[in-house]
Amino acid sequence: MEEIINPKRRVVEDLKIRNESNMNIIASEYFGNKYSYADTFKMFEDYKKAFISLDGVTRDPITISAPSIVSSVNAFYGAMDANKIVNLTGPGFLFTYPEKYTTQIGSKTVVIFDSFLNEEFINRLHKAGVKNVIITSITDYMNPVVRKIGSLKGLINDVDFLDEYVKSGKKLPSDMQFIRMKEFAKAGSKIKENIEFPYEENQIGAYFLTGATTSKMPKGVKLYSDGLTKMAQMYDKLWFDFKPGDRQTVFIPLFYATGAVHGIHAGLFSGMTLIYKPKYDRFAFAKDLAETKPKIALVAPSHVATLAAAGLKANSLNDLKYIFIGGEAVNPAQMRKFRETGSKLGIEYILNGYGMTETGSMSGISDKNKALDDVTIVPAPGVEYRIVDPVTREILPDNVRGILEKSSPCQTAGYLDESKNATLFTKDNWINTGDVAIRYSDGKYRVFGRENDYFKNNGQNYAMFDIEEKVLEHPGVSEAEVIKFTLQNEEYPAIVIVLNKEWEDKKEEVLDYISNIEVDGIQCLIGTKFIDKFKTNPITSKRDYLVLPEDKTGYYKKLKQFNRYFQTDIDNDTYNCYPITADEIEITTEEKVNQLKKTIK
Repeated sequence: MEEIINPKRRVVEDLKIRNESNMNIIASEYFGNKYSYADTFKMFEDYKKAFISLDGVTRDPITISAPSIVSSVNAFYGAMDANKIVNLTGPGFLFTYPEKYTTQIGSKTVVIFDSFLNEEFINRLHKAGVKNVIITSITDYMNPVVRKIGSLKGLINDVDFLDEYVKSGKKLPSDMQFIRMKEFAKAGSKIKENIEFPYEENQIGAYFLTGATTSKMPKGVKLYSDGLTKMAQMYDKLWFDFKPGDRQTVFIPLFYATGAVHGIHAGLFSGMTLIYKPKYDRFAFAKDLAETKPKIALVAPSHVATLAAAGLKANSLNDLKYIFIGGEAVNPAQMRKFRETGSKLGIEYILNGYGMTETGSMSGISDKNKALDDVTIVPAPGVEYRIVDPVTREILPDNVRGILEKSSPCQTAGYLDESKNATLFTKDNWINTGDVAIRYSDGKYRVFGRENDYFKNNGQNYAMFDIEEKVLEHPGVSEAEVIKFTLQNEEYPAIVIVLNKEWEDKKEEVLDYISNIEVDGIQCLIGTKFIDKFKTNPITSKRDYLVLPEDKTGYYKKLKQFNRYFQTDIDNDTYNCYPITADEIEITTEEKVNQLKKTIK
């Protein structure tokens, strides 16, 4: 195993040292404005001084709930340099559990995006004991010309949130301080005294309150400051050929998403130019790539899936050398489709990157020269993997599927909820990922999905990702998600599919194919729903599969023994199945769902 030598220096200091010769290179582009590395480090310093002036020389956490825009990135590094713990949380979590994620961790200062704020949100923060609210906007640091044009076209709100709030007759709590982000930075720039903090081993740098795609409750993961400086050492030893000035589009929208931290930090320590495009819709991905012309993008597989239907011309993305896919397991059928699309658009490499919040960095990566459908990975330098039995936790031999455990230089200090650490850490301090994986004889690994991506029926456990992989092998299937329903104490799978355009009139052929799939668990299938597109999760910008089980109608299946098609629905824990003709098989669109809701009302 390659040794990772901890540079033992503070995060911002490490960034400055790594960019000594890059001060004139553009570090970020944001809606018409460009900022050099010299500008960027000056911004970090302004925020650092402002946080110390506001909170004093303390280790009190600073909560940031804002998109990956210049102001929130600056605030993150400024707070870390001010020796604060940065508490990165989503607006939904913060709104629902404001006390748990501010007061209980000692955070009295919140940096928040103005579009999230309203009277109820402010009242909840006040009740939780928050004293300082720093309000940022998408227009902070935006080029004035771009801002004016955007405002005239109705694309952005050019009105000051605080002014409008007070003008509307609403009152702000008198014992809370509300500060505009740019005013906050300006106040820091006027402070002449500079306080330097010594390096400390194993110091907590941030909390990640994420988990929107694996749970409905945030995880609350603690990250060591050393994790970010060690990440740089790990990536230095990989084959990456990035150089100062290379362009990277930061598409993952919210800064509390760990993928954005990896992407932003890796870009900054490499001297790259980061183009911030805070969007909440994965369908903007292709357009952003075409506009920004990056060399690299780090995204979820659901983003890449949109490229095939984006209407881009051949070779229109030939500036893009690398797409790194992370956040979800990718199967061979998906990867083949992704790489075929990438080849048409001129993308040189689409790579499978594996990591998780709890391991602090991308810990495994695929071989860039492998076959179209290869999804195997190898551990990054300094990282070790092992496959264990899910019950006995004994290490399994090659070619046997089990649970992936890993040891990483960047791994978490644990969860905020200490009781969860017993299942996270092994006795020898490895991380239990909860991911189903295999080690092949050639030393490569493949991750299939989560340990809980199974359904139990008649005492047997069946992997939903095995069914999904077979479904995605059909040429007409663009995207698919296998979900499960519980009926009378038994679990049953269902499939949700987005078809390629040319297959939308051949839905019955897809049902015929599914009826002939040979994979464990398919015999329990409720049915297949066709939809026009998967909703985008507003927090992660990924495909939102958590909402899918809420819709219990409009599934279809073919029963071979009757040679007929059936519609299947779930109503009050009852499974209904009735015959239909092929012409009655429909694609559920958002418009149809909204019409149905109106009818029910």
